[in-house]
Amino acid sequence: MEESSGGVSMNMNSIRIAVQNLFNLYLGRSLLEKADGNRGENLSLAVRKRVAAVSRPQAPKEDQFSSDFLMLQSQFTDQEQGRLVTETVLATLLVQCCSHGVQSDFLLSCLQILVKMGFVRWDSFLHILLRAAEKAENIGQATGSHQGMNVGVTGPQLTGPLAMMMQGTTATPASTPASPSPSSNLLTSSAHGNVAASPAHSGVEYSSVNPSSNGGTGASGTSIINSLRPLVCRVMLAALDNELKPVTCLDILLHVAQWIQTWDAEVDGKEDESKSRLNSWKLKSKMWIHSCVEVIWALIDENKCRVPFYALLHDKTQLQVERWPDDEALFALFLEVHRRRDKIALHMLPLDQHLHCPTFATLRVSSLTYPGTMGELLHGEDVATAIPKGSVEWEKAMRCLRQALRACVSTDWWKKVLVLAPRFKKAPQSMGPRTGSLFVGQPSLEFSADMTCDAVVERIMELMQPLPTGSTNSTVTEAGRWQEWLMFADLFYFFMSTSCLDFLELIDKLSLRFANGTVMASNHVTWLLAQVFRLEIVTSALSSESQVETARKILSFNMAERSVEQTSNTTAQALLLDFVGSSQTLRLWSINRNMMENLHGNRVQEHMQKGKVIDEWWKQVMKGEWVLDYAQLDEKAMGMVWVLSNTMTQPISEALMIWFRSSGLSEIILQGERLSVIHETRPLPMTLLSGLSLHLCLRLLTQIEELIFAGQFIPSIAMVETYVRLLLAAPQNLFRHHLNGMAHRFQSGMTKPAVSLLLLELFNYRLLPLYRFHNKLKQLIFDIAKIIITVKVKRGEHRLFRLAENLGINLILNMKDVLLVKKELKGATTEFTETLNRIMVLNLAFTMKTRGIADFEQMIILKPALEQILASINHTWSEKTMRHFPPLLREALANRIDTRAHVIQSWQQAEHTVMSHCRQLLSANSDPSYVSQYIQHSLPAHRQFLCAGAWMSMDFERPDSISIANLGRTLKEFSPEEVTTNVYMMVDVLLHHIHVQLQHGHSLQNLLLATSAGLAHFMWNQELLPFDIVLLALTDRDDDAHALRLVVGLLLDRPEFQQRVQTYYVHRGQTEHWMQLGPFQRPEYPQALGSHLAGKDRFPLFFDDMCLRALPVIPLIVYRLIENDATETAERLLHVYTPLIFYHPTRFSFVRDTLAYFYGHLPTKLVRRLLGSLDLPKIPFSETFLQQIKAFNTGSSPSYEYFHNLLVGLVNNVIPPLHGKPGTSATGGDGLLSSRFVLNRNQAAASTANNTTEVNKAFYLHQDPGSYNQLLLETAVVELLSLPPPPNQIVAMLIHIAVKLPTSFPQGGPPKTPQSPSSGGEALSGQSSSGLNNSSPQFTHSPLMIQACGLLLAQLPVAFHGAIYSETARIIKKDCWWLTDPSKQSRDLDAIFGYSTWDPSWGARDDTATVIANTVTLLHTLQSNLPFEWLEGMHSVITQQRPFVSVVHLRLAYRIMGPLLPRLLSRPLFAKTLALLFTILADVFGRNSQVPSATEATDIVDLVDFLHHAVMMEVQATGQAGGRPRPETLVLCSKAVERLRPDVQLLFRHLSPDGASSIYAATHPKLQRPGSSSLMGSVM
Repeated sequence: MEESSGGVSMNMNSIRIAVQNLFNLYLGRSLLEKADGNRGENLSLAVRKRVAAVSRPQAPKEDQFSSDFLMLQSQFTDQEQGRLVTETVLATLLVQCCSHGVQSDFLLSCLQILVKMGFVRWDSFLHILLRAAEKAENIGQATGSHQGMNVGVTGPQLTGPLAMMMQGTTATPASTPASPSPSSNLLTSSAHGNVAASPAHSGVEYSSVNPSSNGGTGASGTSIINSLRPLVCRVMLAALDNELKPVTCLDILLHVAQWIQTWDAEVDGKEDESKSRLNSWKLKSKMWIHSCVEVIWALIDENKCRVPFYALLHDKTQLQVERWPDDEALFALFLEVHRRRDKIALHMLPLDQHLHCPTFATLRVSSLTYPGTMGELLHGEDVATAIPKGSVEWEKAMRCLRQALRACVSTDWWKKVLVLAPRFKKAPQSMGPRTGSLFVGQPSLEFSADMTCDAVVERIMELMQPLPTGSTNSTVTEAGRWQEWLMFADLFYFFMSTSCLDFLELIDKLSLRFANGTVMASNHVTWLLAQVFRLEIVTSALSSESQVETARKILSFNMAERSVEQTSNTTAQALLLDFVGSSQTLRLWSINRNMMENLHGNRVQEHMQKGKVIDEWWKQVMKGEWVLDYAQLDEKAMGMVWVLSNTMTQPISEALMIWFRSSGLSEIILQGERLSVIHETRPLPMTLLSGLSLHLCLRLLTQIEELIFAGQFIPSIAMVETYVRLLLAAPQNLFRHHLNGMAHRFQSGMTKPAVSLLLLELFNYRLLPLYRFHNKLKQLIFDIAKIIITVKVKRGEHRLFRLAENLGINLILNMKDVLLVKKELKGATTEFTETLNRIMVLNLAFTMKTRGIADFEQMIILKPALEQILASINHTWSEKTMRHFPPLLREALANRIDTRAHVIQSWQQAEHTVMSHCRQLLSANSDPSYVSQYIQHSLPAHRQFLCAGAWMSMDFERPDSISIANLGRTLKEFSPEEVTTNVYMMVDVLLHHIHVQLQHGHSLQNLLLATSAGLAHFMWNQELLPFDIVLLALTDRDDDAHALRLVVGLLLDRPEFQQRVQTYYVHRGQTEHWMQLGPFQRPEYPQALGSHLAGKDRFPLFFDDMCLRALPVIPLIVYRLIENDATETAERLLHVYTPLIFYHPTRFSFVRDTLAYFYGHLPTKLVRRLLGSLDLPKIPFSETFLQQIKAFNTGSSPSYEYFHNLLVGLVNNVIPPLHGKPGTSATGGDGLLSSRFVLNRNQAAASTANNTTEVNKAFYLHQDPGSYNQLLLETAVVELLSLPPPPNQIVAMLIHIAVKLPTSFPQGGPPKTPQSPSSGGEALSGQSSSGLNNSSPQFTHSPLMIQACGLLLAQLPVAFHGAIYSETARIIKKDCWWLTDPSKQSRDLDAIFGYSTWDPSWGARDDTATVIANTVTLLHTLQSNLPFEWLEGMHSVITQQRPFVSVVHLRLAYRIMGPLLPRLLSRPLFAKTLALLFTILADVFGRNSQVPSATEATDIVDLVDFLHHAVMMEVQATGQAGGRPRPETLVLCSKAVERLRPDVQLLFRHLSPDGASSIYAATHPKLQRPGSSSLMGSVM
């Protein structure tokens, strides 16, 4: 075997030497020797004689060579081996002889001859040649000489590569076994000759060759490049005249692109060379660059389409040159590349892209993105850092930051988007630029430190602007401005404490702005800085002796202080601002005494005098001369306490803690442990807490936590209320994760039931909106789930479990996101109780129908999560309920099996035994000891029917006929899970019993009355069962005709629960808990909760009550009544329990979601009742709407002015303004913001007069929905959902206002219209008749009106979407009549299209915005705000415009859909969108198209590039940079392309799964043919 292998190798070596010698003879080179020492035995004597004398300047004759080669070829035993050897030798010789014109020309001629003769195949030869050239350049650059280079191209072997080549592949292995020849490399021969001339085409004369000389002049790596690359390009161009495989064409493009991109690589190492030599080298480089450009043009020739032009724009073949050569041909290529790239970017970017900015008016905060080179959306620290100051992107980022600062966005968002200031960075924090589509809803590192600092300075300057005087329409008051300062200080403290701001840089920039700006004379900045003077990063920054100038700047911010004598009769706020300078000065003295001693002037002595006044006042307080009632301080005392909080926090915090215990302590024993009970006082008011320094608030909060969570004290309600108020007064800095944080700090205390109960009460009745504001509901749900999982199987743990379960219901109903079941599929979600799992399904239905699934990740997780939820419950929903479910959820629940028949069967089997147990357990003279026997010996299958048996045993006329006491003791010994099961079983049994009794002739009315009486006796009289679970169990059986009637009877016909609600309302009073003055009366737990809910524990209550447990239940009952068309009963239920709903922590969201979920199914009376459950004076409804609901009439419809004012209100208060406030100098370098249309805000305020008097309010005043921006937007949504007109009328009115230009102008003249060949100027200028009365001069148009309209429409439920798409499609078809005008030339249409799709924000500068541009912008804004689930509806905008009849019409459609593509991460949705784009393309360029084919295929190269880009975007969106298209996408494209004309098909030939025609398929690992992997890998 070894001999055979060796023989073959020797045969191969002989072939190689023979071919090499033949070429050497013609080239005048020395012949190679065989292993046995004989020379050239395969060549005839005649051949050797004929070519012996070749030292002449002309090339040998090719015809002689062909005959000689044929003679040699006839001696080859294996022709395929001979071909491969010939290709290898010829490629090697081309590299060796590249600098000799005669030899290289001869070799090129031989190459052409051998190709024609079939002895060389272009694909395999080019692969060998390119690898040889690549290695020659690398070696030449490394050694500086090409004499004796080892190119590394060896002779072919029989095994491995030879086998693959013989099968028709051009692959070569990464490493080939060495040849047994003594000279294994073809380029190691010393007989190279004296090669010093350049190729003939380079313009350098030939030089003679001395074949006998073994020496040579050394050639540098640069010389090799300048001679080798032109020769290789000549070979490439010759090869491109033939049919090459796609992978070969791509290989050529890769090499040529790399050569061009590294054309000046040699310059970096030649700084010491003379300028003349460098210029000479650049001149030679320019010569071969010409050849490279020719090759590229040949490759991308769209008549051949060897490589798609898009290849020059993507991945490794992108042409990116940092230092351009002086070459016109290359410059022309680059211009074309950039033109084509800009076309793609034009289709990808939305109109007014620079205006797309998060408004922070929705629960889901989108990320800020910057446009990439081809329209891709990017964000990341690297991107933000690279943005030049003053650019459009910089201004966009600043606009977002300003809006976030004004809206006081949660720190949860700030933590994701901010980076540390450079001074505090320890390691690189950057993660590089990221594609925006990957992080929908997950912003990350979007702003540089400079952006943050500038935005904070601008916000300070904005707040320092003088208040407007003499304006009756101004919404800014002194109190409102102070509230804005308080909210901003909360954020400012967070920025400083997290090192996101550099204090010294901030002071420098702020001082500069103060010197150059106009600000009001106040000490607000001094007060703001005083908040952070105790932070370590501030004290360390000021501790240096070199910071004297910084201290001087800080002291310069003290303005307009009054003397001590002038501060006797002032408000608390004024007193704080007057004295805060002294606190600041004292703090600076304590930080750096030497620095302060060097400062003279700056009113230091005056500040010291004021400090003494404060100190004297506090001493009087401590001595008792001043007695402070902290619950009701006068203005002076409150102001002094505020000042002291900035000066000395410890004494003030201790005084406040003493105040809480001023009523004394007592002791009680609970579970064998002695605890101290703090007696009641009054809580500290919000007015006092809001003015305390944040440092004091943090200290006070910590001290209260040590009391209430350590487990040694039972705090007073006043102390707990004060704790809550502190969290609400400063929600940014004081927020903490209570379960995790407190468990870490107070490990022993958190294990005690009393502390756990207190925490759950805080969550359920006080802090739920705060957790939602910080986007922490999901984490809280899973934390609560851990408690539920632990407690639900423990006997007797009813109070803790029922409170946790009620909290779980509230949390789930407040989760407006499918993230609830997103990732933790093996955790708590599968361990929830039956009740919570049912609530989760309902909440999914509400979320999907009212707000949609936000992003792609949720769509992926939805199905498996839903399956897991349904796997743990047996419930089935009625048809009436499911008809309101979204289709996706309805389909998942369609085939579930109703288990009620099985339950009844189990009951019938166990009934005898259960009733026997009940007779012994429930008889009047039963033995109490039987309870323990029953618990120990009864079977679970029987215990689950105990309540059903008790209910069957009870005489409804004499409820006391059974021993309720024993039943209560038994249920208390059950686990909570067993009690829940008993409730559900009891409901099924009693409903079945009613049907049985009806069959026996009993009256339905009597049966319902008796059943209601029995249930009321169990729930409210004897308090044996959790009433909320009983009501939910009955409600879930709404497909039974009697279940809802029982619920209505219990809640409306019987007085028990109504009386409880009235009693609670009378005793509780104020619904806003932060406004209650106290002192509080602690309720007794049996009276407040009932016997069962109170359980066996005796822990004191704080806020819990049976009535509050019904808050999440009543909305669910209302929903079920509406689903069963009992709207009058639902209205009555809301009316009776409106006093209770006032205590609902998220009642605004309840009203909004109810209107959205049941839109179109609610009568006017019920809508009015829902709105009446809100505190209307505190909701910013417009006056017109309030008048409308007072006289609701189904025939009435709001006026045009109403809808216009609605949008203007959003522009003024929700949409980020286009400019900063006066005096902030927020204009970008492009003049963008200073020259745009800006609505007259005073005028708009008058037209949208509403109930709110301030622009911004504290968080605790609008906890639901979370921020004031959200409240304003959701209020507009509620107004639209409450109006009687159908959706199409509402949508049409809003869209017309947003996209139509005015017909009346204050200047007296119409707007300018684009100068176009079209005679349809009226249509283009937006003056087409719309039937709307918009003659009022105040109806000026603004691009922000479009943004507001798109944002508002995106919040509306799906019922509105059809009208949105129909109306926009109608407007496009109406105003784009010129698209189908046969008289228009394509050039004219392109001109009209360019004018018509100009960005409205730019068109607004000179009044040239068009209806079409406004409509497309509206659709783009709508797209950016829609949830992922609802994006597919955008297709209808395109389908309603079919058939397409022109290229311009196609461009408009692609312009509409382009910005949508980055969000389409779902494979089905992406495939549908891509198929739609090809379908409309076939309308114009299809085989069977009815459109005249006057348009050439090359006229739509921009659309071709765009579709290629769309295919590649699908790969890039998954994070595979430089990846390959998905095979299924190529199959889809291939089928779609089959419908196109042949000339258009050619442009898409590479979007095919056929490796013989597509570079993408040929290089795709899943589409490769066997044996081609090596070459594919080397190419890609």
